[in-house]
Amino acid sequence: MNETGDPRDSGRERRNEQNLADLEQLLGDREQLLGDRDQARIEQDQGRLDRERRPDSNPEFATDFDDRQGRLDRAQTNQDVHQQAIDHAQIGRDDHQESIDELQEVRALPLSQQPRLPGASQLRQDARDRASATRERAEAALLRAKAALVRAEAAERRSRDQTHRDDD
Repeated sequence: MNETGDPRDSGRERRNEQNLADLEQLLGDREQLLGDRDQARIEQDQGRLDRERRPDSNPEFATDFDDRQGRLDRAQTNQDVHQQAIDHAQIGRDDHQESIDELQEVRALPLSQQPRLPGASQLRQDARDRASATRERAEAALLRAKAALVRAEAAERRSRDQTHRDDD
């Protein structure tokens, strides 16, 4: 039950939390599908470049291939970092769903079998667990920021390379 003591409010809160967890999972699944699509595109581009590359081609073409290879390598690095963030977020969603499921199991028990309210040590442990989850979310945000940095550096290099080519 919640602060008002109305069990209907508690059930509503659990449903809302479950709906939120389901929505987070759907968004995570969508991100994974988009990542898979991007990965397939990168692999196709790499295959196309490998087929076009010939050891006897002239140096001007070799430079073009090197530029394209560099872009593909940066795209792959970005994709790898993004996948790490998706995987990390999935672990958090799985933990969240597990907590919801455990709470529902406890609430389904008869009142005589439900655990007593937590003591101070349990509250401290719960606070540590929440702090750990917050740290994990921050680490995922850091991974996303690293991916953005890789993308920005790649864009800067492309712009600089294009400027040099235009100057020549």
